Amino acid sequence: MGGAFASGLERAEALLYGRRTYLTMAEAWPERAGDPFADRLNAMKKYVVTDTLGDAELTWNNTERIPGGEAVARIRELRAAPGGDLAMMGSPTLVRALLGAGLVDELQLVQMPVLLGGGKSIFPADGVKRPLELVSTTAAKTGAQVSVYRASERG
Repeated sequence: MGGAFASGLERAEALLYGRRTYLTMAEAWPERAGDPFADRLNAMKKYVVTDTLGDAELTWNNTERIPGGEAVARIRELRAAPGGDLAMMGSPTLVRALLGAGLVDELQLVQMPVLLGGGKSIFPADGVKRPLELVSTTAAKTGAQVSVYRASERG
């Protein structure tokens, strides 16, 4: 599945994380220098949406804090600025907020062949229909499916 994740970052100029996902990634990836995927993650601009972490706690190279109350407006500004895409991994609470605000152009969903019976949903519970178009699906040897969907005008 690594190839699917790497291709998802090809157009990305920066990474966007919620607090918990950022802390997990910041702990794991800086020590993996020398791997092309890790080197790309470590070099990219990173934004973390948080009200609880201070700037001194954002130790992963090239990270900027976005206060939670400013997240939608700030991300709207980042999307409007020239340059590449913003990519996210994890951060279900933030994804849900961005989907609700109409700020997600593409979803890369990974379906694992395991039922956990719980967890956080990325989907807003507001009942609004958000049409998507399937762009691609890739099957991993593990049975996982990586599906890419783009926002669609179709209803």
